[in-house]
Amino acid sequence: MILSDLLPDILGRVEENVENGPIFWSLAGEVYVSMVDAMFEAALMSGVVQLPNVSVSLGAGSTYYSIQGPPGFGGGGFGQMGFGTIVPQGIIAPLRMRAPSTIRKTTINALDTMIPGWQQADPSDQIIAWFPLGTSGIGIYPQLADDSTVVMDFLCSPVNETRPYTGAEVIPFQAEFADAFSQYGAAYLRAKEGGAEAEEADVVFQAFMSNMKSLSAFQTRIDSLVYSGAFGAGMSNPNPRKVV
Repeated sequence: MILSDLLPDILGRVEENVENGPIFWSLAGEVYVSMVDAMFEAALMSGVVQLPNVSVSLGAGSTYYSIQGPPGFGGGGFGQMGFGTIVPQGIIAPLRMRAPSTIRKTTINALDTMIPGWQQADPSDQIIAWFPLGTSGIGIYPQLADDSTVVMDFLCSPVNETRPYTGAEVIPFQAEFADAFSQYGAAYLRAKEGGAEAEEADVVFQAFMSNMKSLSAFQTRIDSLVYSGAFGAGMSNPNPRKVV
């Protein structure tokens, strides 16, 4: 399924479903943009679009690593190396780490609370825990005594193409999400008109949010380790379903 497959639905919602395309709205500048925005919202809310099994090399003697590539955080002072050169385009946030079994996912706050002085622990050949640093890096405990390779899963962006969109962009979601993208797109466009249209757009947007809530709940049933409100990159509270 590609973006243009949803055009009849979204244009019908804004009364622009005419034979030669929209008249009032710009197809490339507004309609497709609204649909891509909807996919990004859905990706962050549901955790559906993931890139699994990415091999990541971690150098010895470092606690922090940048996923944005060299020179690392703070001009090289925060982590000796980046692995952005081997992480594919469109990575949003790290989700899981294995070496080869699953390594516990934690937070800096939890380590500070449970293991004071954890940064000074002796290097080891086994990672006990790892943690995200926002969406731009990771950290490990303890440091590695030797270079090592781990396998990671990432939340990634649903669309990596740049504007203007052509409608040929692939929609990397299950068919159940299609109606929600049209809802969001219609709300996005109608909100720009202001007045009564904007008020009605808010109702449609709330329907989109309700759909996302339902689809996110479904996603946690098939994957309890999704990037979610309970287990996101910057959250301290672990997912009650399963902690890694």
